[in-house]
Amino acid sequence: MVIIVAALFFWLKVGIHVDKLTFGRYEIDGLYIKLDKKLILEADNITIPKSKAKPSFKNVDKTFDNIKYLFTFFESIQLKRVHFNNNILTIVFVDNILYITSDDYEIAGNIERVGRKLVADVSLLYIKKEDIRIGGKLSYDLGKEQLKTEGKFDAYHIQGSFRAEQDDGHIHFSLKSESFSDLRTLIGKFPLHPEIRSWIVDKVQAEHYRLHTLEGTGHIGKNGFTLDVDSLKGKALLENAKIYYREGLPPVQTEKLILSYRNGGLYFNLKNPLYENRDLNGSSVKITGFSGAKPIVLQVDLHIKSPMDKEVQKIFKAYGLKIPVTQKGGPVAADINITVPLSDTHKNTSVLVNAEVGKGDLYIGEARFPVIHGNVRYENGIVTLNNILLKEKWYEGVVNGKVDIAANRSTLQFDVKSIEIGKEKEKFFVLKEQKLSAVVDYSKVLTITFPSLGLKLFKTPEQVTIVFNDLNKIRPYLHNIGFAIAGGKLKIVTKKLQEFSFEGVLKENNCFFYDNDNVCYARIPYSGTLTSKSLKFYAFDKRLFYDAAKSRVKLTHLNIDLKKFLAAKKMAQKRKMQGILILGKKSNIRYDNYTLVTDSYDIEIKPNGDIKAIGSLDGDIVKFSRTGKIFSIQALRVKDKMLHPLIDFDGLKEGRYSLKKYGDPDKVMKGQIIVEGGVMRDFAAYNNILAFINALPALAAFKSPGFSQKGFKIKEGVAEYRMFKDKLVFDSIFIKGASATFVGKGEIDLKQKTIKMNLAIQTAREFGKFVGNLPLLGYILMGEDKSMTVGLKISGPLKNPKVETSAAQEILSLPLQLLKRTIESPAHMMNK
Repeated sequence: MVIIVAALFFWLKVGIHVDKLTFGRYEIDGLYIKLDKKLILEADNITIPKSKAKPSFKNVDKTFDNIKYLFTFFESIQLKRVHFNNNILTIVFVDNILYITSDDYEIAGNIERVGRKLVADVSLLYIKKEDIRIGGKLSYDLGKEQLKTEGKFDAYHIQGSFRAEQDDGHIHFSLKSESFSDLRTLIGKFPLHPEIRSWIVDKVQAEHYRLHTLEGTGHIGKNGFTLDVDSLKGKALLENAKIYYREGLPPVQTEKLILSYRNGGLYFNLKNPLYENRDLNGSSVKITGFSGAKPIVLQVDLHIKSPMDKEVQKIFKAYGLKIPVTQKGGPVAADINITVPLSDTHKNTSVLVNAEVGKGDLYIGEARFPVIHGNVRYENGIVTLNNILLKEKWYEGVVNGKVDIAANRSTLQFDVKSIEIGKEKEKFFVLKEQKLSAVVDYSKVLTITFPSLGLKLFKTPEQVTIVFNDLNKIRPYLHNIGFAIAGGKLKIVTKKLQEFSFEGVLKENNCFFYDNDNVCYARIPYSGTLTSKSLKFYAFDKRLFYDAAKSRVKLTHLNIDLKKFLAAKKMAQKRKMQGILILGKKSNIRYDNYTLVTDSYDIEIKPNGDIKAIGSLDGDIVKFSRTGKIFSIQALRVKDKMLHPLIDFDGLKEGRYSLKKYGDPDKVMKGQIIVEGGVMRDFAAYNNILAFINALPALAAFKSPGFSQKGFKIKEGVAEYRMFKDKLVFDSIFIKGASATFVGKGEIDLKQKTIKMNLAIQTAREFGKFVGNLPLLGYILMGEDKSMTVGLKISGPLKNPKVETSAAQEILSLPLQLLKRTIESPAHMMNK
């Protein structure tokens, strides 16, 4: 045995060369082995049978145990071709430098033993198939079986560094990289959750990536290395990134994005993000639930500084939301929190919106609200409006309320500071410090309802319709509209908010339009058009037409009470009235107790309320005017048709009449009527006088064709009177006929409807001679010319006054001027 060992030692010292060596399934060609200080091993070809054991991390300890024997027994190794598992390896170990190359990889490094440690400086580890290059240092404690390594790598178009430690079967590793542009290749090598993979490489894309850190732990067991997913965490910087967070939406662009993974969640921290050039600073995205039992959830937190316009609406619609609130013009600081269940598709997407809106136009459906500031919140299908300050030229107030998206309906509370509609100094609608409720329904046709105002607004693509169902509800807020209303309806239609058409019915308590039967129209059907330059108003089937631009009213076959009209206009306006011109055709004018029947008339009402008017009937002309409180009427030689309504008395027939009347109707009016021809009949006082005369034989002289049932024929006459509020005082009455002459005075109580009148009736001389020889009676006064004068007292109700004679002395008590007028002509008095 000693000889054999000695011989083997000698051969090794000299060197053993074997051309071919076979033992079992192992084959060696060109083997050379020599012992110097340590063994030198060389071979041309080595064939090694396939091992049943698969390489894995669990064999790492045994591998390093084998390497330590390399340093113990071999000085150099050079194996040109090692055939193993359909692969050819070249192994070189010299001067502590190990070089191995195969079809799959190439490795070169300096390995040496320092005490109890193996220390390696691997200059190259090249994995050919994956094109991975790794270089670094490795330290293995043979006693403690602890492995530490660090170095640099160039893999999948990424360059970086790594560190790893293995202790008692547990491995902790960390990576970081330089800037790179291709992340997809690397991520494709990891068995990641599909959502993680989609968000990292598809939904988030960047020009440049940099891995700040990726670290985690695992352990080596029977089945090799197992990664502890919960320990995995990392942080990467993405530059000039785009986030495609929802299909169909433009991406969010950001200068920088910090992508972090920790505790089973993927977090996106954005710097200076923009969405369609809208500021999203403070926005973030995260996906949680990749580890543990919790579902995977996407949470998008957008802080957007932009109006809630169509672009923001696209975000809502992309998540299946129809939020009917948009804004134009003003800035908005909106927080949009979107929660999307990714693993449980049966759950709905949750959206929470909280927006601080600035000055601009806020729309609920098609309803526009001019906003100064306020808060809009959306949650669980409800939009809440909080303290929305609205301000327009004509209104201001605060709106609170809710919008039910499912019902397409909103209920609002409008705290009105003021609503003022009209010209700057002449507002016709004024509402202040009121609380109004409103309902906005946009299910089919946009409808806005203000119940307390009786108002509804309908908006279609073609037109806007405004309906007031009860004008009485807005009556307290109407001013300067030209007349007072007691109710009614109004419908306004406009297509372009530039021209308006309207129609409806007005109700009036103090009506001033009436028909020929004196029936007052308290209900006024009307229609018209309104533009920025004109208002045209029609009523009573266009028998009334008002042109605001010309301040002109035309009446046809429609009568007007001018006093009531002016009073209503003044009361409604509460300001200085505008001038107006009223043109009438086949229309009557009534003023207080006076009526002007005309074929046509012109009435000019001045801004101060003064009136100047002229009317005509069958060629007759009447003029009337009012200056301040003084009212006057003048009619020259008009027929009875015009006279009767002027004096509210139709006992004068035929003939021609001149009327002059002036004064303050609220105090006293003075008047004069001159009569030229005609007949006096058909009124109670005349009828009773006639009956009284027929009953007294002594008054037979009065029974003549000029004084009969057919009436008293008048040649000429004049009456002067004063009219008070409730009393008509006749200062003098003179009527001269063919057979007799009347003179007298008296009064009529208009309130009590009674009369108190003293008359003297004088017969013509030819009738007086027949009674000249009669005994003198106490109530007859004989004249020297054989005329006879009788005195009468008329008193009692106007409908049936009492007639009786008066004493001769009472006849003489009549003013001398009345008796004197029996010999003076009316023409003379007119000249007076």
